[in-house]
Amino acid sequence: MIAFFLRRSLLVAAVCGASAAVLSPPCAQAATTTLRGSVTYRERMALPPSVLDVRLLDTSLADAKAEVLARTSLRTRRQVPIPFTLKFNRDLLTAGHTYALDATIFVDGHPWFVTTTQTPMPEDNKANIQMVLSRATATATTTAGATAGATATPAGTWKAERIGDAPVAEGGKPPLLNIAADGTVSGFSGCNRVRGKATIDGAALTFGPLMTTRMACLPQAMKTEQLFLKNMEATRGWHLAPTGDVLALVDAQDKPTVLFRRQSAEAHESAPAPTATPR
Repeated sequence: MIAFFLRRSLLVAAVCGASAAVLSPPCAQAATTTLRGSVTYRERMALPPSVLDVRLLDTSLADAKAEVLARTSLRTRRQVPIPFTLKFNRDLLTAGHTYALDATIFVDGHPWFVTTTQTPMPEDNKANIQMVLSRATATATTTAGATAGATATPAGTWKAERIGDAPVAEGGKPPLLNIAADGTVSGFSGCNRVRGKATIDGAALTFGPLMTTRMACLPQAMKTEQLFLKNMEATRGWHLAPTGDVLALVDAQDKPTVLFRRQSAEAHESAPAPTATPR
């Protein structure tokens, strides 16, 4: 699947000089590939202002969480089909691996349409990729990795992608939260470790006082943490995408407080540790 990109990468390396200390602009840009396509759905319904999120995944390991190689997120008022472009560094591709794209359409922070079947990455980057999404529901009857017929819950390990209506600031470590089956909560709030208790009653979800360690971090990390903890405190409910990999926490007015994406259990075990000095 990736032979086309690998052959081109070798050619670029030969022309530009793979061992050069500084690449000229043409050579520096040569490693970037742009995928183009559009996203649609079959339902005959109008789409309110929304956010389209498209990701390129390494799907080689069937039993492991797919690695995200690139993503793009755009606000739009368009109706479907919604065009997108996704740029990525093809030097990240590995011979023998398989790659695919998935997409989600969010409205007011809630997943409205999601990928149920991933789209293989085309060998030709000039191909026009067509992705057809399925309607998401407020709650799912199964979660990723769960047996069919199991009741959906917000339990699991989750990485924050959006806080309120804004994406988590780049450059820092995003909040990571583990919700155990008994409601025990632990993780990382953007600057400090956090722990506490969640009360889950059907579609209702609240968090008790969340306790954190007391480390001082860079201003952006502390700002992310303060906003994250504030929005967690305001949470009153939850929605889970049918695929089980997107969790939206909402307030009493059903407005999004935090949007998470599911992570492996190992991600919780390796949650970032505070490295700054005590306050």
